[in-house]
Amino acid sequence: MQGVSTPVVYPALFYVDLAVVCECGTTMMNLEKFAADFASVPPPAANALSDIDECQVEGTCSQFCENTVPGYKCSCVEGYRLGTDLRKCKATGPDPYLVYANRADIRMVTLSSTEPPSKILSGLQNAIAVDFHYESGRIFWSDITTDVIRSAFLNSTGVYDVITYGLTSPAGLAVHWPLEKILWTDSGTSRIEVAGFDGSMRRVLIWKNLEKPRAIVVNPEEGTVYWTDWGSRPRIEKAMLDGSERKAIVDTSLFWPNGLTIDYPAQRLYWADAKHHVIETSALDGSGRRRVIERDLPHPFAITVFEDHLFWTDWQTKSIHRANKFTGRNATTLHTKLHFPMDLIVVHPLRQPYVRDPCAEDNGGCSHLCMPNNVSYTCLCTVEAPVQVDEKTCSKEWSSFLIFTRRSDVRWLCLDCEDDADVVFPFRNISSAGALDFDSETDMIYWSDITNDTISRSHINGSGQQIVIENTLESPDGLALDWVTRKLYWTDSGTHRIEVANLNGNMRAIIIWKILGKT
Repeated sequence: MQGVSTPVVYPALFYVDLAVVCECGTTMMNLEKFAADFASVPPPAANALSDIDECQVEGTCSQFCENTVPGYKCSCVEGYRLGTDLRKCKATGPDPYLVYANRADIRMVTLSSTEPPSKILSGLQNAIAVDFHYESGRIFWSDITTDVIRSAFLNSTGVYDVITYGLTSPAGLAVHWPLEKILWTDSGTSRIEVAGFDGSMRRVLIWKNLEKPRAIVVNPEEGTVYWTDWGSRPRIEKAMLDGSERKAIVDTSLFWPNGLTIDYPAQRLYWADAKHHVIETSALDGSGRRRVIERDLPHPFAITVFEDHLFWTDWQTKSIHRANKFTGRNATTLHTKLHFPMDLIVVHPLRQPYVRDPCAEDNGGCSHLCMPNNVSYTCLCTVEAPVQVDEKTCSKEWSSFLIFTRRSDVRWLCLDCEDDADVVFPFRNISSAGALDFDSETDMIYWSDITNDTISRSHINGSGQQIVIENTLESPDGLALDWVTRKLYWTDSGTHRIEVANLNGNMRAIIIWKILGKT
């Protein structure tokens, strides 16, 4: 297929009329010699002519551009076909459609439809982030009111909880389709975590020097993850999926970098900044940065890309918009009068192209989590087995650890592990955790809740959680477990008592109540 050609321009020529006699002293012999010399010069070769490299102009081709002399030639990645204009790449396969979170529901609409969006899920509280796994037909979303990550089929069936504890504000979510893993940001815990589709193999991936991570995307082809951070030093960062080689790629002229997406065929990043009211783009290493849209963007939130178009939601207009991804021109409003549009995605198989998974064969030989990088992969330990025995194996046997409360949860820090990230125990219904203790014989943790006025216990894996003391408690501040006599002691500054009971709550008795102030 021939590319678009540009006209060939030859240098201007001149001639000498030998019949003309110059009066400035030039002889006929000199003119004849000059003419002979000029005639002996060969004409310029075609490949030596001056050529303009049209491929340096972004948007000349949708995806790939090959400079030729003269002209250029466009081509497309597998799954796309070149249009009749020999420049634009059109996706093959099923019709694409948009899925977006709308706080109280999640909706879908085809890109070419003028019909109103249809609801996939309703009755939600505060759905923010959303992503999909095309092969399984599932979507994943986060809710920052209930602090959970959930999943369902695109036909609204098969709803289940993926992550139910240890979340504070999970506003960013990305599906790694070859690994069948989800990654999410949490601006409340200042972390990026990873887990399987069923919530297993959970691990804190990035936690140091994070403030308010927001949007997140993955690029399985290069084994990387990208995210925005709109803390005191706003920036866009990237790292390998195993957490290595982390670096900031854009860290100037940013304020609220909300949305983030990757144009996989073109290998470019796009992001929206709600404070600066712009949509920008760069190469995947942060180079070649430029503004695409810098007007009529009151408060852009999420952004995605497909073919030659950008799609984004805006909090102020409460709409979904579209524009050309190269120029920002031909901007149009696709859907308006929405409740509160949040994250959005384009669902199509070419948004999740085939990528070879280095962990596919026997999980890379890893006992637990296998995460790719730009060379191969790394075996990582998880919440379930935090101690690294060797490069492939993790163990559940940890001999020393620190347990502490953070009001809304109970956490532990493994002192035998290389990583120093604390981990949230999967306990439920904690309002204001106060005192705690640990029973090494049963691997159970006991804690008091001074808001619920209860004393509870649970195995460290979250199983067997129960309330052991709940009556006539006012403010159970202190707690101590006697591992020899198998008794539980606690203080109550509300009743001014010290009490004791068996570990299951039976045989409760007051042992000190006189001359006690606030204990």
